[in-house]
Amino acid sequence: MSAVVIVTDTSFSSDVLKSKLPVLVAFRAEWSAVCRALDPVLADTAKDFTGRLTVARLDIDESPQTGPKYNVTAIPTLHVFKNGQIVATRVGPATKANVAELVKPHL
Repeated sequence: MSAVVIVTDTSFSSDVLKSKLPVLVAFRAEWSAVCRALDPVLADTAKDFTGRLTVARLDIDESPQTGPKYNVTAIPTLHVFKNGQIVATRVGPATKANVAELVKPHL
């Protein structure tokens, strides 16, 4: 069973950009109810795609440098990274089906 990985400004390069697997990164903040509502969806996605996808969370308040580098202007923002590049994006609330639709083409 795979868990959601917590990434930071410091670990972003090694955990996301250099990952051999595609990585779904949720740029979020703990104070956002929409972001907190997305947490179970991320956990389910991590389980459903174990071994094919890494699911990660980055708190924009605790790690304020990474979001602006990737044009994160609203939260939650979901970026799918593959080979260090953004290949898909979704901004705002998302269901499990929305997230699966976002990541499946990149597995």
